[in-house]
Amino acid sequence: MVFEGSKWISNGAREYVGTVEGVYSNPSPYFRKDFEVKKGLIKATLYATAKGVYEAYVNDMYAGDELFTPGFTNYGKLILYQEYDVTDKIRKGKNCFGAVLSEGWYAGQLAFQKKQYFGTWPLCLLMKLVLEYKDGSVEEIGTDSSFKTTTGRILASSFLDGEVVDNRLPESYEMFDKSMKTDDWDNATEEGEDFSLLKPQEEEPVRFLHRLKGVLIGHDKGDIYDFGQNTAGVLYLNVKAMEDTKITLRHGEMMDGDKLYTANLRAARCVDEFICRQGRQILTPTFTFHGFRYAEVIIEGDAEVTEIYMNVCHNDLARTGFVDTSSELVNKIFNNTLWSQRSNFISVPTDCPQRDERLGWTGDAQIFSMTAMYNKDCKAFFARYMRDLRLDQRPDGAVTDVVPDLYGLVGAGCAAWGDAVTVIPYHHYLMYGDKSILEDNIDAMKRWVGYLKNASTDLIRPATGYGDWLSIEDDTDKSVLATAYFAYSTDILVKCLEYLGQDAGEYKQLSADVKAAFNKAFVADDGVIKSDTQTCYLLGISFDLCEDKERCFNHLLRTLERKGYRLSTGFVGVRFLLPVLTEMGRADLAYKLLLSEEYPSWGFTVKNGATSIWERWNSYTPETGFGNVGMNSFNHYSLGSCVEWMYAYMLGIRPHKEQVGFGKLIIHPVTDPEHRISFVNGSYDSEGGRVDVDWAEEDGVIVLNVYKPAEMEAVFEIEGEIIAITIDGEEATLDMAANAEEIQIRYIPAK
Repeated sequence: MVFEGSKWISNGAREYVGTVEGVYSNPSPYFRKDFEVKKGLIKATLYATAKGVYEAYVNDMYAGDELFTPGFTNYGKLILYQEYDVTDKIRKGKNCFGAVLSEGWYAGQLAFQKKQYFGTWPLCLLMKLVLEYKDGSVEEIGTDSSFKTTTGRILASSFLDGEVVDNRLPESYEMFDKSMKTDDWDNATEEGEDFSLLKPQEEEPVRFLHRLKGVLIGHDKGDIYDFGQNTAGVLYLNVKAMEDTKITLRHGEMMDGDKLYTANLRAARCVDEFICRQGRQILTPTFTFHGFRYAEVIIEGDAEVTEIYMNVCHNDLARTGFVDTSSELVNKIFNNTLWSQRSNFISVPTDCPQRDERLGWTGDAQIFSMTAMYNKDCKAFFARYMRDLRLDQRPDGAVTDVVPDLYGLVGAGCAAWGDAVTVIPYHHYLMYGDKSILEDNIDAMKRWVGYLKNASTDLIRPATGYGDWLSIEDDTDKSVLATAYFAYSTDILVKCLEYLGQDAGEYKQLSADVKAAFNKAFVADDGVIKSDTQTCYLLGISFDLCEDKERCFNHLLRTLERKGYRLSTGFVGVRFLLPVLTEMGRADLAYKLLLSEEYPSWGFTVKNGATSIWERWNSYTPETGFGNVGMNSFNHYSLGSCVEWMYAYMLGIRPHKEQVGFGKLIIHPVTDPEHRISFVNGSYDSEGGRVDVDWAEEDGVIVLNVYKPAEMEAVFEIEGEIIAITIDGEEATLDMAANAEEIQIRYIPAK
């Protein structure tokens, strides 16, 4: 084991000793070990983790650039650890290493109950430094009671409430400078050596990845700055101050007139405070983040802010896709979705970055998973999330509503939420082609489907759960939705078993039986599905529940007409809206809904200033103002699932279900029948290589250009009359294009 010989250590604080009003946190403990290095060092490796969150140092330098390590897990079942190459940070002679800790997810107050869910004090640190020398000798220095500990400048720190810092005390890096005296520091307390829950972090870490400059826009209690983008991060201020000046930083997503809007933060304080030393200094917190676009700087004393930025943080996932069109509105919807993904991929896929929640809701994650995987390389990220999900799956097979599960906060077994256990691995396999995601999760899938069967009556699921969350005056019966998802997860399980070469006969029969039960219980003789909503017909078509799809689709069209051809779906149904319309031959309506600026629509939010995806279609309206503050995030990726349609239909880049992971792909662009979109271009960096697609309309003719690796076979599905095909500028046939690199197809689109 990596940490053999080391001990968990703490500063011995076993109860709350904090003094900062409004932030239930103890002062952050520092731990430090001094050591000497022999001649001939060739490599130095640091391993570290914590019960809490930590920032590691070697001498006066960060060990790495990761944030909020070791990450958000159910600390009672899994604790991640990190590995750092710190060779270039070691000096000849005297050195030191150590870390500073905060409660973080482990012992911090989390979610809307603001409780400590996984542990309490003491916060514990576990480290080992491995020094390798030219002569083959290896020296290992692990945490134990010889480490020195004290507290310092971070007086209190909380993800939800913010951080309080005394800048008159040494900076964190100064605590690990060779000149720092530790004679009056205490010895650390040893807290055992149980390493059974430790696993290495394999997914990309959280880092600061963008910097946004603030623009002064007004004044209330202090100066208010606009950073132009609603996202997740922290403020970074360069100030010149007099000793003892207090600077308070408040954060909000929106402005309410000339004041910062914070009502939707609920119980989250979201305030950082600094007590300044004399002179120039940097003010930025260490162990918190906030969701905001606007910030207020309140100065009590004498100080001048010379620079102010927002440092944006999220998991450092490689960008794999982009879409650009002739429509500024569509481009804005795309970019808003990308920003909401960034803001909410912080260790786990969360629902929102601002209020007292920030949890890994499984329903949000599964609805958005395909969009997420087009936008970013989520291969390791979602594999890790599924490991967390399996750890929290209940003995009866029920999947918890949030992962990591916060014991007692929410429930388990909810339709569309628990189905993340089947949907995410299936999408992952389609996009990345790695069978290990199916092998790792197939038993969990079976247990989930078994739970659905056992918790049903005559294969009809009960009317419980969240339903089509936040639909617009068009509620879908919860039993209809839950039974539909029962069939959907069973079908996915069948496909995954077949991909693994395993017998799926039992589940094929179950799928047929569930669909028959659905039709008997919910579908009238005229094809009307109980509740008669857009979502029930979308699920009926998408999940292959309707015996007569055309009739089902006609009912969908009727429900759209009833709403004035406006959507009424919540975030469960909305993912299927544009694809179903397109597949059933009404791409004109799909484009109409995407391009609409009337309420409710994506365009309506853009027209009203959205820079990210809103939680509600009516998070804000000019007529009624802000939505219900009990649940009103302005940065919530779920409704951004429409971006999957942009990749798969507008661009036409789709994974092939027979040769997954883009060993083979489908190129099937769907142009706008009403000519509102005149060009689309974009790309996807797949496991099989980069695919670039662009099309433009020229005098009624579509000119489609495709660039891809020659070894990646393409299936071209062109809707219209092909006029000409060229490969590398030479005349060709469609069959020849399958294994070509540079293809152009000119065609007249079908009407």
